[in-house]
Amino acid sequence: MEEKQEVRKVRRKFTPEQKFEILKDIERCRTIKEGLAKHHLADSVYYKWKRQLEVGVPASLRNGRPVKSADLKRLEAENRKLKEIVLNQACLISELKKEMNLD
Repeated sequence: MEEKQEVRKVRRKFTPEQKFEILKDIERCRTIKEGLAKHHLADSVYYKWKRQLEVGVPASLRNGRPVKSADLKRLEAENRKLKEIVLNQACLISELKKEMNLD
């Protein structure tokens, strides 16, 4: 009996800067196929990175969520605080109505 050996490809992780450099290098090759072979990348990865690059290097080539701006973070924090204030006020109003038998 022959034993089959599993050949597993190692999943590589690239930084946004590495992805950008690889994309630039592939663009410099005579053909995209040649560049993909040079870097051992699937064409689907190449086109995904190209789409992400349209948004911007630091934000989109990351392996995860896009970076949030400082203004957006500040607004989200303010929104959380305001929601908490409204909830507290709604609870106080409800308690006052019960005390005054208005409900």
